[in-house]
Amino acid sequence: MRITNPKKDYNEMADPNNPMTSPSDAVSSSSPDADQTKRVNVIFSNSTYNTLQDLASSQNISVSDALRQAINVSDLVVKANQDPKSRVLIDNAGQVQEIKLIR
Repeated sequence: MRITNPKKDYNEMADPNNPMTSPSDAVSSSSPDADQTKRVNVIFSNSTYNTLQDLASSQNISVSDALRQAINVSDLVVKANQDPKSRVLIDNAGQVQEIKLIR
């Protein structure tokens, strides 16, 4: 399953007060996508980065694409959990599990 939303700006996830997560332009201003593309620097623990690499490798995609995919899946789950009528379910050979965020 691949969930994409190239028009969504995930820049709101960055903390402008933290130089490690504050966004910067990823492309030059002469590029037509300059207003829609942002670069974010993130520091991961080794285990989180290894998980990200495993996700990318298992799907034969780049680490950047795996991260984009993880953000999109997270967005889907967060929105579903905010709607009391929505549920996110995984059915694995009749074994159904619900994905819920715990805060």
